[in-house]
Amino acid sequence: MQVLSLELDQNQSNFFIKVRKNLASYLKNKIQHSSGFVLVRNQKVENVSLQFDLVIEAENKIKYTDSKGFLKLRKNSSIHFQSVSYQRINDNISFIKGYVTINNITKMVELEAYVKTEKIRNGKSKVIFDVVGEINKKDFGLGVDEQVTINGFAFGKNINIEGNFEFLSN
Repeated sequence: MQVLSLELDQNQSNFFIKVRKNLASYLKNKIQHSSGFVLVRNQKVENVSLQFDLVIEAENKIKYTDSKGFLKLRKNSSIHFQSVSYQRINDNISFIKGYVTINNITKMVELEAYVKTEKIRNGKSKVIFDVVGEINKKDFGLGVDEQVTINGFAFGKNINIEGNFEFLSN
């Protein structure tokens, strides 16, 4: 029985927030801090832990207009994610549950997780995860009494999120 513990490689990991489902437009962001690990036993992912802080960069030109039409300005937004559980359904489908904090509001979310590759090269193991999910913007106080636009495009009803995370052995 082989057990491997791999650590998150922040330089090879990305997280995307899609403005609208029908547009190929993403918010420019930067992962400020991240950490995590993957536990692999007998060549199967058994557990995943993931935590990151994301900053939405100012050049996105995020505009908030209240119900009276007044423009409101906000400083850079940040997003925090911390996983609490991993559930493997089969070789193709898994779920990562965790807490997302946006606008100082924290909610539990469930993201679909797909193991893209499990490789061993030069004695080093690597696992790449893709995660996808959808969250309701109103759960986080976005667009309740205001219209939120980014680079001229209004947010859809839901916020679509995607990420890919690479884990490496030491």
